[in-house]
Amino acid sequence: MSKINKILVVATGDLPNKSEGASTTVFYHFINYLLKKKNNIYLFSISQKKINNKVKKKFLNSFKNQNIKSLYTYNIKNYYNFNKFNFLFRRIETSKLDKITIKKIYNLKPDKVFALDIAAASFAKQIFSKKIFIWLGDLNFSTTWYHFYYNFKNNYKYFLYYFFVKIIVKKWKYFYKKTLLNNLCVSGSNANVNELKNIGIKSIYQPYPWTKVYKKINQKKKNKPSFLFFGNLVGLGSKSAMNYLIKNIYPNYESIWGKNGFKIYICGTYKLDENFKRKIKKLKNIKLMGYVYNLNTLASSCHACLFPIDVPVGNRSRIVTAMGSGWPIIAHENVAIGNPSLISGFNCYLAKNNHEFGLYSKLLYDKKYLCKKISLNAFNTYKSTFNLKKSLIKFGKFINE
Repeated sequence: MSKINKILVVATGDLPNKSEGASTTVFYHFINYLLKKKNNIYLFSISQKKINNKVKKKFLNSFKNQNIKSLYTYNIKNYYNFNKFNFLFRRIETSKLDKITIKKIYNLKPDKVFALDIAAASFAKQIFSKKIFIWLGDLNFSTTWYHFYYNFKNNYKYFLYYFFVKIIVKKWKYFYKKTLLNNLCVSGSNANVNELKNIGIKSIYQPYPWTKVYKKINQKKKNKPSFLFFGNLVGLGSKSAMNYLIKNIYPNYESIWGKNGFKIYICGTYKLDENFKRKIKKLKNIKLMGYVYNLNTLASSCHACLFPIDVPVGNRSRIVTAMGSGWPIIAHENVAIGNPSLISGFNCYLAKNNHEFGLYSKLLYDKKYLCKKISLNAFNTYKSTFNLKKSLIKFGKFINE
């Protein structure tokens, strides 16, 4: 970028962070890149909780030798104007910003406005009529539907909510179309492209910048067939994967290695759902580890990482971590809908069903050289796609349109 642009970044939720969180980390790298390109950056952050001065100062000081021109924070009770009592009678819209704030942000007169996900884009549209650059994560109409789907699979009483969920999904689609129309959209998941196309919105996919990877270490593999399952344990990806692991993979592993012939380690940031915890207590070959500080050591001692995420939504950062860390990957084929850089037999193994999960797991246990081969290919794929430098070059082309 040769010209110095005045760019307003609009965000919701926690402030972008260099090392904590998933989307907040990605957003930090976007802002840091724009600063390095000598743009004048202004951040308008809208949050449902008050951001104290200590947090603001830490955020502003996290950019080395570069300064955000101004940070504007806005506290709001609810991002959206609907709740479970009125959603049937209202369209989904973001809550109204006050007139003083709208005028103050409008008077910045930015050359470009960059919104970090859908809520931020809607707030930005309350202020500006110009085209907005928008980065999109998981689509709310997709996640709403699939949360219902997996709840229903575990408890049939959720069928009672079917028609309500269908209404909410329709309302979300209308909100997305209204917000995104005539703007420039980039998605962090390839799965979004077709979903948005179906509602008349054009978008492109770009791998996001991801730095949460580990250095390759020489760690002896465990004697018993051992596999790692990790994630936040509460999100949609974890919910679908946990369901698939318990119902499909575990019994298949028993048929291959016997009742006590394998181990699955489950690690995560948050507390596991009680429903899953009760089921896991009956499965003696699964070990709940909680949060594991040195995940690299455990992952490197296992024969593969399991990602049985059959929900065709998102581009899971935990898989990108495994790619960049050189951990062998066995995943459900649906993850490649969001992350098309995954190619079965080259940099991972993608399973269509529980039989293939068992087949690929046994293959990587029996043939150690295949672990090295696909891990190296995955690492090289990471370097050419999600690596900080490579991904931000693509982002730069998008924001510079």
